[in-house]
Amino acid sequence: MIVLDGLTKIFSMHGHRKVVADNLNVTFPTGVSVGLVGANGAGKSTLLKLIAGTSSPTSGRVLSTGSVSFPVGLASSLHNDLTGAQNTRFVARIYGADTGALMAWVEEFAELGEHFHLPVRSYSSGMKGRLSFGINMGLAFDTYLIDEITAVGDAAFKRKSSQVFHARMESAGAIYVSHSMGAIRELCQAGAMLENGKLHYYDDVEEAIERYIVSLDPDRAHPVRAVAGDRPVTRFPDDARMLYVMGLPSTLSNYVVACLRHFRPCQFAPTQMTHYFDVRAGRSDLVFRHRTRSLEELGERFAKETPAVRSKTLRLMNKLSDLLQIHAAPRSGPDRHDAYLDYLLTRFSGQSIICDPTPDYALLGEADFTEMAQIGDASFCVTLRDPVDRLWESICTNIPLNERTSEACLTAASELLEAGPQKTLARQPYANYTRLMKVLDASVAKARKIVLFHERLADPATREAELARITDAFELPEIPAGRRAEIGPPPKIPDLPEDMARALVDLLAPQYAAMRARFGDTLPREWRSPGPAERALAPPETAPELQKTG
Repeated sequence: MIVLDGLTKIFSMHGHRKVVADNLNVTFPTGVSVGLVGANGAGKSTLLKLIAGTSSPTSGRVLSTGSVSFPVGLASSLHNDLTGAQNTRFVARIYGADTGALMAWVEEFAELGEHFHLPVRSYSSGMKGRLSFGINMGLAFDTYLIDEITAVGDAAFKRKSSQVFHARMESAGAIYVSHSMGAIRELCQAGAMLENGKLHYYDDVEEAIERYIVSLDPDRAHPVRAVAGDRPVTRFPDDARMLYVMGLPSTLSNYVVACLRHFRPCQFAPTQMTHYFDVRAGRSDLVFRHRTRSLEELGERFAKETPAVRSKTLRLMNKLSDLLQIHAAPRSGPDRHDAYLDYLLTRFSGQSIICDPTPDYALLGEADFTEMAQIGDASFCVTLRDPVDRLWESICTNIPLNERTSEACLTAASELLEAGPQKTLARQPYANYTRLMKVLDASVAKARKIVLFHERLADPATREAELARITDAFELPEIPAGRRAEIGPPPKIPDLPEDMARALVDLLAPQYAAMRARFGDTLPREWRSPGPAERALAPPETAPELQKTG
């Protein structure tokens, strides 16, 4: 453990005194990762130097029962006139480590190439961070001091750094400085807030985050960029972004949502699906009527109940009333989405991603997606599955389980075959992948579209990498294995006969053709091979455009 015993640090410059640490008496437990938060200039980096012993206190002392790393991420931790290799060798000698082993580890991990043998003064800040992080992670410490360093590098390097950090934390602790509450929440169990020279320790990291958020300007927000025309400005929490998860049904999109619900950097509204934009577009009137009818029924029940049980009903009415507020918002004006945002941000405490998982959004149009994209620099996530497999499961699960025989499912599929492609897509709009992707391409920037594949989520060998496409898009660590949801058993449906499968492939031939034109060899190998009807569809005009925008 690390004990701060009356630790005081005062800087005096030009007659002014700045108290960074004012008689601090705090204990950091062994093996616990602590998120250190505070405003810019509060002295967090200075405190790490004091704990590491690279800076001397004005008074007081730092006691430790184990080894403590030097502060990772601080430029002062490296000697600018030495090369990366010489810095590594120097640190190895100080800590009595195997010089050759540490040199090999850092050179491979930091990915500096020939720069590893050039002076550090020629490095970019990112290169210095990777070198510092590599040296630290190559040594075994009881407590690691980290200063924003896991944000260094591209998505692949961030993922690698996160994996190494998590591995080290299995047998060590850390004091982790970051302005990203998502990273603090994901990597730390406890928290500490440095403010006006005082350090407050919290056993629960959420308490530290809440204290930090409250300390900030309550009007802290940034305007979302307008896409085109006379668009309003929507206020959205700083350092957060919006994510719409749109399905599709009969895919593992529910698994994706469940994983995100367990992921600390994600914020969800109190209800499972808001249906805000689809109700607003007039595409989910049934949802709206159900919600209003439920509130009416609760009101009638409340009037008949005894005072002893009314409180529970009243709580349900309040929750439903809060939800209905989003549907009572004005249709236009700069405040038209305020009620929706207020509802989404219920219990918000600095998460990095604000999630609205509503599968019905996949049926919206270009104007709707353009409007949605303005909120929180939104990204859109959709999960695709082999069109026939998805359609067959959808057909079967729409039949009650006690009536779900092979004959009943084949009869329903045969009716679609008789109806033809156009009527099939009208009855089964989620099967129209081409329309969905075209509308997304027309209204959402390429970098903000995340297309996942059901088959890769279903395969344990590719599941982690597929989920990482979401966290990579938001520059966050991967969802830890312990926080991923379990994939439940598949629904009980009859096997799809091969002759019916081929007939359905021909029925959905335009969907296969468009998706193969767009994704090419990156489509999962489980997708069905082209049939005669699909091969006859040579989409010379549509395909290149889809490929370019995907």
